[in-house]
Amino acid sequence: MPNKSPHAPPGTTTIALYLFLAALTMLFASSLLAYFIIRLTANRTSAPVSIHLPHILWLSTALVIAASFSLSRALHYVRRERQPAFRACLQISLVLAIAFVAVQTPAMASLISQHQQFRSQGVGVFGLIFVLILIHALHVLGGIVALTRLFLRSRQNTYDHEHYQPVRHTALYWHFLDLVWLSMFATFLLVG
Repeated sequence: MPNKSPHAPPGTTTIALYLFLAALTMLFASSLLAYFIIRLTANRTSAPVSIHLPHILWLSTALVIAASFSLSRALHYVRRERQPAFRACLQISLVLAIAFVAVQTPAMASLISQHQQFRSQGVGVFGLIFVLILIHALHVLGGIVALTRLFLRSRQNTYDHEHYQPVRHTALYWHFLDLVWLSMFATFLLVG
């Protein structure tokens, strides 16, 4: 008799997601704290440098919030068996997520340009901002992969009011990325 692989107990993927989000929380929180400390230290030891965030980051902020809202609607619709609305919201979320990354690209190019300008003056804060935005963007790319998979599987009627955990998990991950971006953006604006 062949060995059957044991199935994971119910709730295992949810626990794994929470542990993953806890690890990401520590990564982003410690990075933002390091940025805050570096900015305060740099302002005390040298002439204060004013960071000019690209205005296009406001658009990317609106896009990430809209994607999060659309995913919330998708979860709402799948729980109520409204499949066309569910798939439409998933598709909108996917397009908004891709647009977020597309908007981040020129913003990051602008930050690199500013970094090179200020680096010659001995100020390296822009590098840290760039790295934080890049790390966030890479996690958004992971979210895009999950959204793409959800969308493709939704077209096969894989999810319904009883089986929607992958939709819930993806929405939770996206809401987390949303909060991280809002925290990062607010920190960059306030600390400068």
